[in-house]
Amino acid sequence: MKRVLIGDKREALLSTLEVMLKHWGYRVIVSSRADQVKAFLEQTSPDLLIIGAGMLASTSSLMEGINSRIDSAPMPLVVLGEEDSEVKIGIDCETLGVPIDLFALFEVIQRHLEKHPRKNLRLTVKLPSLFSSGETSCLAEVMSISTRGMFVKTAVRMGNRDPVRVVIPLLGMQRELEVCGRVLYCVLPGPENNYLQGVGIEFTDLDEQTQDTLEGFIEKRFLGELSESRDGGHLNREQLRDAHPPRR
Repeated sequence: MKRVLIGDKREALLSTLEVMLKHWGYRVIVSSRADQVKAFLEQTSPDLLIIGAGMLASTSSLMEGINSRIDSAPMPLVVLGEEDSEVKIGIDCETLGVPIDLFALFEVIQRHLEKHPRKNLRLTVKLPSLFSSGETSCLAEVMSISTRGMFVKTAVRMGNRDPVRVVIPLLGMQRELEVCGRVLYCVLPGPENNYLQGVGIEFTDLDEQTQDTLEGFIEKRFLGELSESRDGGHLNREQLRDAHPPRR
């Protein structure tokens, strides 16, 4: 299991990041004290360090400890932004703004910790839908969804790159989402997949409003999953950027 060390003086942010990364399957160590973070770096070998700019600015010894650790064993570093705390790192790192952008965080974590990283946060769902291709329309079920595509459980036989249209009721948002796409792959029923049949779809020509609606739905469902999970810790939504507020 990959290990992530997070240091930041903002305890609400620490707790929220801990819940999210544990939900994604990582071992997480958090601390709001610079001396503890430095000790963890000396005693353990995290696969990723996430550190607040304010904590870095508060003590030079922590920066020295980070430099020493990276010199002996390379380790990705992500710095969390903070008002009035501009830090010159002097080594390669990435930055994330606070409040945290869920999609940006997922992309950074995947890129640094996974052998085959995903660029898009994908959710497992069970959503009824109206599935259309050419002259054929039928009821189907969306089994997973991301900002780039979805998997639809359907018995309709299709070929790769066939155009499709899917209408989905966004449960909890009291609205529908209509998207167009093309078939990327087909899954045929068999004992190896529990006789699942369906198609993987890549979205095409999403306008800005549809993209915002889709991202807002995924954010809402993901945060709902976290709130109901038993990973421990406290999810403080004020620490997460509301990138897609409802349109008026």
